[in-house]
Amino acid sequence: MRVVDTLAAYLACVMLFALMLVVVADVSLRYLFNAPLSWSYDTISLFLLPGVFFLSASYTLSTHGHVSVDILHNYVSQRTRYVFEALSSAIAAPTFGFIAWIAAQSTWKDWQMGTYLTSGLEVPTWAVSFLLPLGFGLLTVRSLLNVWGYLATLITDEPWIALPPISGTEVVES
Repeated sequence: MRVVDTLAAYLACVMLFALMLVVVADVSLRYLFNAPLSWSYDTISLFLLPGVFFLSASYTLSTHGHVSVDILHNYVSQRTRYVFEALSSAIAAPTFGFIAWIAAQSTWKDWQMGTYLTSGLEVPTWAVSFLLPLGFGLLTVRSLLNVWGYLATLITDEPWIALPPISGTEVVES
């Protein structure tokens, strides 16, 4: 899973760089030649931004890069923190899985119907919506792996997976 997360994160980085290039080109053409790119808004809002978000979410979760509330974590034992993490991951996994399933059904329906965007871009709607089930699918797998790792740590007393750092007290390892 680490390889898949890393590849998805690299693709998200490429998409972020492409987003930057499109914005610079659009702004430059708009103000220098009064000729903006007609497709830039749709490309950015429908492909690049969702791609950056959904392709990097699982990697960010695996490296504990998400914002978290750790008020209680300062006052409980490390074992209790593992229980908290296992419970939150166990709640997140079916939630992400359900969203991935619903999004996949919608994307499949778009594929079967062969519908296209009405925004001017001649792009099938499934090409836009496939990032949703992909991203939530990766988050589902990552959450299940986290549940497994936290429970294995609780059972064996050996650290199978690292806890997220408490704000200001631990160093993040990648």
